[in-house]
Amino acid sequence: MSDVRPQDLSAPGLLAPLRHRGFRRLVAGQVLSTLGDMVFAVSLPFVVLRMGDAKDLAVMLTLLGVGRVAGAPLGGLLADRWSPRNVMLVADLGRAGVLVLLVAATGPAGGLPALGAGIVLLGLLEGVFLPAYWAIMPTLLDEEELAGGNAVSEALMVTAAMAGPLVGGLAMASLSTAAVLAVNAATFLVSAGTLLAVRARRAAPAAAPAGTGFWAFARRSRLLVAVLFMAALSQLTSTAMMNVALPIYLDRHFDDGQRVYGLMLGAQGGGLLLGTLAAGLVWRLPRRGYLALGLLVVDGLVLTAFPRLPGLLAPLSAMVVLGLAAGVLSVVALTLVQRISPAEILGRVMAAFTAVTIAAFPIAAVLIGVIVARQGPESAFLVGGIGVLAVSVIGAAQRAIRNA
Repeated sequence: MSDVRPQDLSAPGLLAPLRHRGFRRLVAGQVLSTLGDMVFAVSLPFVVLRMGDAKDLAVMLTLLGVGRVAGAPLGGLLADRWSPRNVMLVADLGRAGVLVLLVAATGPAGGLPALGAGIVLLGLLEGVFLPAYWAIMPTLLDEEELAGGNAVSEALMVTAAMAGPLVGGLAMASLSTAAVLAVNAATFLVSAGTLLAVRARRAAPAAAPAGTGFWAFARRSRLLVAVLFMAALSQLTSTAMMNVALPIYLDRHFDDGQRVYGLMLGAQGGGLLLGTLAAGLVWRLPRRGYLALGLLVVDGLVLTAFPRLPGLLAPLSAMVVLGLAAGVLSVVALTLVQRISPAEILGRVMAAFTAVTIAAFPIAAVLIGVIVARQGPESAFLVGGIGVLAVSVIGAAQRAIRNA
């Protein structure tokens, strides 16, 4: 049962979801496991490079991405047929077990094939986990608290993701590879322990009634289709810019491009943190669709102008704006999808949302990489900015988006 008294449910503000014991436990465990994930992400390149070369690293990262995409539909289906909490629990325990096995794979008796198999399993289990995580939120919070809960959750995850590289770097410098993997495994065990203590306030129906399957709902809901389409296109045109075009641009235009890249990512992370928190407040505004479209226009204009911004302060400010827009857009889109989806198929809807955002990134990375190689990073920023503006125009033509 919830530890929130009836009069507390009407309390406004971002902190209202934290009054629910189940939500606190869920988020605390996931913040810890996110920190462990970031430590693993920092350590993985060094682990692979000690056993192989840059080509092997590219293969391992590809395997991780493929596993995530493949796991998302399975996770959504299991969340609807089983329960989001049980799916998350199995995924956390599974990841802990795989990481323990990877300790052996990175030892003298191990090798790249064993490491690759473990990477695929980790990606698969992460893909299974994500839809269940977003599907459990509406069972822990009241509808009016959902946007605030998503905002608080995302903000804490962003904070953990920002701290993770620093912690991971220190861990790799002071601990062995086996110890780093063991620490990451421990974070998943702790996360699993917190899930055991989570109790839903409202259980989702065990099965979907006739006519409420995912494809039937998708055919009826123009808003869902529009949000999924715009989320995928936004990934294709914007997100990959930060990982492909930006570092190359900075390396060409700054003597200390690596340090500047770190500053840029820090500025973007700060904006993202502010944006996720602000999203919990702006959700109360009417016509949220117009707000989202306006933020997309700002995002596109900033990307288009980025290569012409002088000095260092202006680009850093632009990164804050980009992060702010991304934070608001992600929470608003997530909350919108959660609220319009029938509880019986929420896991599968969140799986679709997860899959389109995950799958779009590697495709975008390849496309942006081709543009950078042939025309330079400046052209990539121009193409990316125009792409985001095109997404906003497409969205503006959809009545479902305008009235969201």
